[in-house]
Amino acid sequence: MRFSWDWRLLVGSLLIIGALYNHYLGHSVLVFELVLLAVGSVLGLLSVGPALRSKAEPAEHGMLTRFLMRFASERVVVAAIPLFGLLLLIGWSAWKVLSVGESNLRMEDIVVTLFALSLVLYQSGPSRFYDQKDFVVLFLLFLTMVFAVMWKIYTIVTGESYGRVTAYSEYYFITQPVVAIVNLFGVNATAVLDLSGFGLSNVIEYFYEGRLVRLGIGTGCSGLYSAGLFFSAFLSFVLVRYKTLNARIVAGLGLGLLVTWFSNIIRMVVTILVGAVYGPVALATFHMYFGILFFVGVVLVFWYLVAGWLDRHMPDESPRGVVAVDSGDPGPSCDGPSDNEGGLVDEDVRG
Repeated sequence: MRFSWDWRLLVGSLLIIGALYNHYLGHSVLVFELVLLAVGSVLGLLSVGPALRSKAEPAEHGMLTRFLMRFASERVVVAAIPLFGLLLLIGWSAWKVLSVGESNLRMEDIVVTLFALSLVLYQSGPSRFYDQKDFVVLFLLFLTMVFAVMWKIYTIVTGESYGRVTAYSEYYFITQPVVAIVNLFGVNATAVLDLSGFGLSNVIEYFYEGRLVRLGIGTGCSGLYSAGLFFSAFLSFVLVRYKTLNARIVAGLGLGLLVTWFSNIIRMVVTILVGAVYGPVALATFHMYFGILFFVGVVLVFWYLVAGWLDRHMPDESPRGVVAVDSGDPGPSCDGPSDNEGGLVDEDVRG
């Protein structure tokens, strides 16, 4: 597969969100994160190149607009999307400051703000870039659902922090498997679950040169964030690339979540082994630089294999990069050119 526009945008988005993830979850290495942001931004800008070179007629509306037009008129939808983004931006900030009483900036605040701004700007700019805008909006929508909506609903319904639920899930799905694998390599490690509320609830203990080292496992290290990141990026990628959601895509999503979970286990195992051999300083350095790069690398390798499989099995009558519409004619009709008009499918879509 070629490094087409959707792959450039995918890799760029993962690097940008990965840098924010690294920074706001406390693993911050500012220079490293700025490099990730710069590379991700360049890849994002390069994703618009094929649209600039294409001779295809620009799409009249993006995927989001066409979907909402099933329920309301074009005029209402075009006005409602940026208006909703503006109301979300104001409403979230007001709710957090006036109701919750917090003015600090957390990871979910960044995600919601970016999602709101993507809606405000969705209708602006040339229509030939709707694929790119759809990807960004869907990516941020799913991130908002995972990192803000689901967790906030839990706290509102239960009246308590989601810390207890995440503590148990981390312990049984992350901490214990990591300790079991580390012990197989000869490192005497122990998993500790502490729900007292003082410090991190999940701790892995091991010895280095006769000293006890206690490694706290926070939510950012647990893989919960990386699983949400994969879920959001995968769904936005396949929806824009294939314009559909079927059993193969759902199977790819499920397998991808398992791969994400297992890759996080391996990342933590390697991190602890480095600490057990070279000490806490080496562990911290390895963790800060290696974690996000390992995640992005594993995800992209998996993505390459799954996308190749999907490309071979998706129906040819709905080519990647164009959207089939019902024109009432017996022959196929689409918003973009055919294979013989400008070469869009061969050059920009086949990946």
